[in-house]
Amino acid sequence: MTMQHWILTNRPVGRRKNAGGTFEERILDEQNESLPVFRLASFSPAKKGERDFERLEDRVEVIEDGYPSSYESLRFTEDARSLAATQRMFLEMYEDMKAAPKSKQDTLFFIHGFNYSWPDALTHLQKLHEIYVKPRTSPIGRIVYFTWPSWGSLLKYQKDQEIARPSGQLLGRVFGKTVRFYRDFFKPCKNGDSEDPEYCGGRIHLAAHSMGVQVLTEMVRFIRPYKFLDLALFGEVLLLNGDAGWRSLERKRPLSYLPDIAERIHVYNHESDDALRISGWTKNSEKRLGRLGPRSLDLLPPRTLVVDCSDLNGSSPAKPKSDSAMLAVARRVLNMDSKVKAKERLFDHWGYLNRPEVVADIYQVLKGVSSAEIEGRAPRSERLFRLEES
Repeated sequence: MTMQHWILTNRPVGRRKNAGGTFEERILDEQNESLPVFRLASFSPAKKGERDFERLEDRVEVIEDGYPSSYESLRFTEDARSLAATQRMFLEMYEDMKAAPKSKQDTLFFIHGFNYSWPDALTHLQKLHEIYVKPRTSPIGRIVYFTWPSWGSLLKYQKDQEIARPSGQLLGRVFGKTVRFYRDFFKPCKNGDSEDPEYCGGRIHLAAHSMGVQVLTEMVRFIRPYKFLDLALFGEVLLLNGDAGWRSLERKRPLSYLPDIAERIHVYNHESDDALRISGWTKNSEKRLGRLGPRSLDLLPPRTLVVDCSDLNGSSPAKPKSDSAMLAVARRVLNMDSKVKAKERLFDHWGYLNRPEVVADIYQVLKGVSSAEIEGRAPRSERLFRLEES
């Protein structure tokens, strides 16, 4: 099976003429509002030399829409590609995770942040593939990528906030469909001629960056009142430089519910995150989780840990002091033969894409390594770890 990732979006979808003169559905970058419906697409990652937007867009296939009332019949279906919408995605993902080598069975669900146009989002998905799927060190074998209709402009911060909230509520409905799939698909068969499907053995991890944490907050707020949605669906949760208040994980706040739907939560912050600092000066004065970390470690929910990246400045050439195998892989993946990119050194906001220490830490988290045994960390307390520059 050809490697593919999945795109979940509430951006508009329209018909455009392709090179062959026929019309096909494409995800559009023409409206910037949170649509109350979502569409699905598959994405085949590009090879070297094919990473411009036009070529990446040609690797996107918008999936036929549909409104399944049940997922029980999927176990009797032989050709997943003949299905529509979530039926196709869920069944193909299950088959792919089940068939994958044990070391690549896991899936990463990613929510991007502020200032992402559709071309930005597609380029970002390709980069996530190169950093977190291609290396054998990472357990991720596929990505489900939620792209919400951000304006893709630094001047539209408040507009993006207005879009992020209803996008999170829509994502809550998608979570509900996923729970329904688990309960329908793995329900014991009543048909004696059919075998019950086996669990694939893989895990689904969740990551949200920057304003994507606001989207995640609204998703959790939406599902929290519904007890039938209580399902530990996720393995690891990564809150990456979160553009959310530093009280966001405290009791009675939506994100305090994360341990009920996940195994473990890691909060990554950088005190010099100037992207969050600047937005704080001009648009959002609340102290931010992704810059200062949580207000109090004592008020965090169970199995929630903090990784402080503030000692990473990337000003020195990338010559490793450590012989960590994970760090060596991260350096190779990021092509670290010089300093960290200038944009990251200036803003300290995208460590998960640019800093080998952060990438190596995430690899170990996704593999389920015990927090106290993850290389490259200096413990400050039972719940707080500081990453050291190599």
